[in-house]
Amino acid sequence: MRKKTASVVLAITMAVLTGCSGGSSSVSSGAAEAPALDATAGAEEPSGAASGNESPDSGEAGEKVAVDESYTWTVAMNVAETTLNYKMMEKFKELIEARSDGKITLNLYANGQLGNDTEQMQGLIEGSNDFVTTITSGLTSFVPAYGVFDLPNAFPDLDTMRKVLDDETFVSTLNKDSATTNVRLMGMADAGFRQTTSNREIHEVGDFSGLKIRVIQNPYHIAYWQSLGANALAMDFSEVYVGLQQKTIDAQENPYMNIVANKFYETQDYVIETNHLGHVIVFLMNDSLYTSLPAQVQELVDACAQEAIVYTRGLADESIAQDKATIEASGTAIISLDPAVQKEMKEKASGVYDQVRQDVGDQLVDALLDAIDAAGSNTHQ
Repeated sequence: MRKKTASVVLAITMAVLTGCSGGSSSVSSGAAEAPALDATAGAEEPSGAASGNESPDSGEAGEKVAVDESYTWTVAMNVAETTLNYKMMEKFKELIEARSDGKITLNLYANGQLGNDTEQMQGLIEGSNDFVTTITSGLTSFVPAYGVFDLPNAFPDLDTMRKVLDDETFVSTLNKDSATTNVRLMGMADAGFRQTTSNREIHEVGDFSGLKIRVIQNPYHIAYWQSLGANALAMDFSEVYVGLQQKTIDAQENPYMNIVANKFYETQDYVIETNHLGHVIVFLMNDSLYTSLPAQVQELVDACAQEAIVYTRGLADESIAQDKATIEASGTAIISLDPAVQKEMKEKASGVYDQVRQDVGDQLVDALLDAIDAAGSNTHQ
C-alpha cells in the first residue's frame, strides 16, 4: 500500500533578463529527436545557454536590430505544443520577430507535421528546414559526437550540468562535429535529469539486480542498465504505460515532465532519483543559412536563441517542482539516492564510458569531463 506523502510547494525565484545582447553562435534550417515515439506531447525525449533563469513572463524587451532583407524560416519539431522544446521555439519566435521589426518570420510546425525525427533532421541538413529542436539521443545517428551525453552519472548536479552546457570550449568542440553535417548548435536547454520509476524500492546498486526496465533503443542506455544488473528491455514509448500496468516491465526511466504527463507514477510505487542522464534539449539551425546571414542578423539570432534557452530553463525548474508535488500527492514516494550510491553506479558503468570513447573519440569525452571538473571547481570556490 502506498504511503501518502505531503505535497511540497516549491517557490522558485527567477532572474529576469533585461535585454538581448549579441553573442556569437550559428544557424540554418532543421529539427529532430530520438526515437520518434519518445518525443511525443508532454513527453518522452524532447533541452542550454547562458546561466540563470528568466521569468516566463518576460516579453519582448531588447533593442530592435535593423534587418534589411525579409526572412521566413521554418521550425520543425516532433513534439507537441505543451513541451519545453515547443515553448523554447515559441519564445525565440516572439523575440526575433519583435526585435527584427517584423522582417523575420518564424513558422512553427509541431507534432511531426514535417515528418518524423529522421526526416526532420534530413530536412535541416538539406535546407528545407531552417531550425529543429530535439534531444541529444536523437542526433547520434547524424552527428555521433552527441553520444557523449550518454555517459552515465557524469553530472553530479543540475547546476554543474547547466554550466557545462554553456561551456564555450565544449560547445565549440561539439559544433566542429555538427558543422561537418551542415548542422549548427545554437545552444542547449534541459528538462532536468532522467529519473527511474519502479514498483521496487531501491536504495543500493544491488537493488537494481533483475529489474525489468524499459529503455530507449540506444546501445549506451542498454549497456548502462545491464552494467547495474538490470534487465534492459527496449520498448516503444507508446507501450510503456500498458507494460507497467500489466507488469510486463517493472520500471522505466524518463524526466519528471514525462513521468507526470504520461501518468507513469499511477502505476508505480516509487520514483528513484537516479539522475543518471541529463535530458538535454538541443536548439539546431542549418549551418549554411547561418553563415549566409549578415553579421547583425547572426548576432540577433544568437542573442534571441540564448534568451529563449534561459527562459526554457526557468520553465523546466517550475515544471520539475510541480511534477514532484503531483507525484507525492498521489502517494508515490520519491527516493533520493545517496551520492555514494550514484558514484558506485558510475563506476559500474565504466564499460559504457569505454564504448562512448571508442565511438566519439577521446577529445570530446575529455572535453566534457574537463568541463564538469571546471564547473565543480567554480561552484566550490
